[in-house]
Amino acid sequence: MAITRVETQVQFSAANSITVTSNTQADSDAFTFDATTIMAGIVVSADNAGTPASGDYVDLYWKSSTGDVLGDSGNDYETDEHATFLGRIDTVAANTPGEDPARKYFELPVAATAGRLSYKCNQAATRNIVLRARITEVRAA
Repeated sequence: MAITRVETQVQFSAANSITVTSNTQADSDAFTFDATTIMAGIVVSADNAGTPASGDYVDLYWKSSTGDVLGDSGNDYETDEHATFLGRIDTVAANTPGEDPARKYFELPVAATAGRLSYKCNQAATRNIVLRARITEVRAA
């Protein structure tokens, strides 16, 4: 059995990053785990476009799917309020933890067949936050 590591950039409307400009919750493009994936993790980067101030943080969620639970077609993902909370990235250096730019690793549930990174920014409207993410899969074949 061979173990391999595969890295994939998370896409946001087919782009490698997203600039969050308002108090919003949105999702990345869908990501599908390979059938041989035994472990997976994601590194998320948050870079404040201005001088961070109180409240400049991003809450991150993972919306898993195990397929077509509704029986209509396609993947059905966890809903906004029931998504798995990964954590918060705070870009305010005075906070602990807090730094700009900030990067954090999170483990992902690989029993799911697919997922989406969901993000919610508190007040990015005055100081845009640029998000990037990369998933690493450990595969056994």
